[in-house]
Amino acid sequence: MSFFDSTGSLVHKHVIEDTEYRFHFLSTAVYQTSEYGGGAYSTNHLICEVNNGKIGFLINFSPSFGNGINKKMQRRDFSSLPSADDLEGSVRNINGNGRDYILEAFVKLTRENVELIGGLVDTTAFFDTNRFANDEVNQFLNTDLVNNPLSLLPSYNIGLILNLNYSIFKVSNAIVDGKPDAETVYLLEVGISEKNYNLSLYYFHAPLCENKGFGVVGDYSFDNLGFFFRWGINSSDEYAYFISGGMTYNAGKHTFGIGFARRKGNKFADVNVGETYYRYRLLANLHLTFDYQYIDEVKSTYVLGIRVHFEY
Repeated sequence: MSFFDSTGSLVHKHVIEDTEYRFHFLSTAVYQTSEYGGGAYSTNHLICEVNNGKIGFLINFSPSFGNGINKKMQRRDFSSLPSADDLEGSVRNINGNGRDYILEAFVKLTRENVELIGGLVDTTAFFDTNRFANDEVNQFLNTDLVNNPLSLLPSYNIGLILNLNYSIFKVSNAIVDGKPDAETVYLLEVGISEKNYNLSLYYFHAPLCENKGFGVVGDYSFDNLGFFFRWGINSSDEYAYFISGGMTYNAGKHTFGIGFARRKGNKFADVNVGETYYRYRLLANLHLTFDYQYIDEVKSTYVLGIRVHFEY
């Protein structure tokens, strides 16, 4: 998830001697319930960025409390989880390396159309992105509607990312520590981006675990309507393919979203997910969301949720 993008997030900036300092605080509280019981969690992100146009630094400090109902679902062998947020279980001993709460900390070097990023990175902020289903604190909550679950996209590990931008064309390359799912992961994405549409094709490869695959992601906006889709495959025999899509409608303080996702099974059973949400903006920096999810995996079940999100 990218915190500094075109989604309308509030970022507080100060400029001192041509150096820009950005401070961004986000706090999200969610309660979800299902036939397996209910649970709550609170996630928080304090993001600081320093940038003088040529060199920059970003750190994302993220204490979180509670795990909602994700663990209840995992104990019943669900892999499509009701929340894709960075819950307490994922921000402590991150990826088994003993680090707590520091999710991202990287240096960014920029020269004309070239950007080089190195440090602790989240590849989902750069690969497999779209504007309407990529942000679990503002948009869809389910893991299958935030990113492609068949892709290896490491988060919060040491990595190096090279971005090249020319006119509407973009190319991104990355080499990243893949723990806990793999060793080293290589990523390549090419795409085009305009004001009202984005389309990208990416490839990933983890040589030591012999897993590789492709993904396609795109979005298109028309007036108050936004449309998105994803498709992907990998070399394992667990699923034949993944596909998702949906739309959002924004009318000032009111935002509606509906999305569907499907993993076609090979070795594993099919996974089908449907989610719809209604978000109401109470204040410029405070919104309330009501959410419903249908998950058909181990069995068919539902998840009801309410989300309160504040940012400054």
